[in-house]
Amino acid sequence: MMLVCRVFTLGLVLSFAAPALAITEQATQSATEFYQAYRKAFAKAQKIEDILPMMAASQRAKMEKTPAEERTMMFGMLKEMTAAQGEVKVLKETATKTGAELTLETKSEKGTATIIKEGGAWKLDKESWTNK
Repeated sequence: MMLVCRVFTLGLVLSFAAPALAITEQATQSATEFYQAYRKAFAKAQKIEDILPMMAASQRAKMEKTPAEERTMMFGMLKEMTAAQGEVKVLKETATKTGAELTLETKSEKGTATIIKEGGAWKLDKESWTNK
């Protein structure tokens, strides 16, 4: 009986500790690390809804207002463009009042990503690319 109580107590403690550890990990994550995780998640995503939690609230709201058929088409085009970019290098991370601005580069393009903090978590607000 004592062992059952200890196991239950340990389980209860871990159920409260695990979310705290996840928050701590995100708090120590840089904007660059977040962006790299976002790119990996985007590569694996099957639909736009898979990455919505990583997007800023304003961008997420725009996506959610878009009709489902258009979202699917837009996501397909974004997947093609992202795949064509190949490896993305983060050249510079500059702190801003709301988060960070990343300077990005691929073989043929240069870009920027605006990463903001919302509720203590990094979110992608904007990403733009131009040819070199």
